[in-house]
Amino acid sequence: KVGGSQSKDVDQILTSMINDATGSKLGYIPFKSGGEAAVQLAGGEHIAANVNNPSENLGQWQAGMVKPLCVFKSEKLKGGEGKMAGDMGWSDIPTCMEAGIAIENYSMPRTVWLPAGVDQEVVDYYAGVLKKVSETPEWAKYLADSSQSAAYMSGNDLSSFIKNDETAVTAVLKREGWLAN
Repeated sequence: KVGGSQSKDVDQILTSMINDATGSKLGYIPFKSGGEAAVQLAGGEHIAANVNNPSENLGQWQAGMVKPLCVFKSEKLKGGEGKMAGDMGWSDIPTCMEAGIAIENYSMPRTVWLPAGVDQEVVDYYAGVLKKVSETPEWAKYLADSSQSAAYMSGNDLSSFIKNDETAVTAVLKREGWLAN
């Protein structure tokens, strides 16, 4: 059984993708948060794996209670100074493709939304502020420490990304029978 946060969301979608790529039939148990899924995995009683964000399992990894198997990216993680746990750092975790699971990439963007109908100058203002933040040393340190990817997008780039992501996720939702129509 694989644990994650929420039902029919990213973690369960990733579990479905693993099943599809490997022919396995892993069950999924939703918890209230990634932190709860991390604790349940470290305790070893309710789940055998989770699909958390890397930083959500960092404490348990550093304590030697869990180990990372692969990342859902086309290339290894970057960031972190030196080793994060024992003799391993973020960049030592193989990609899923390297680990023999045919999932090349799955991105989960963090997106800032504004209310519909706001003036373009408001959109431009916030896009500018967020772009500036994304270029600061503090932001770079946060990304490195938490193994997050740097990919600032706005406007047409973001719209295109969302459309492509929606297409990929909808295929999983249809395959699993999770859509109402």
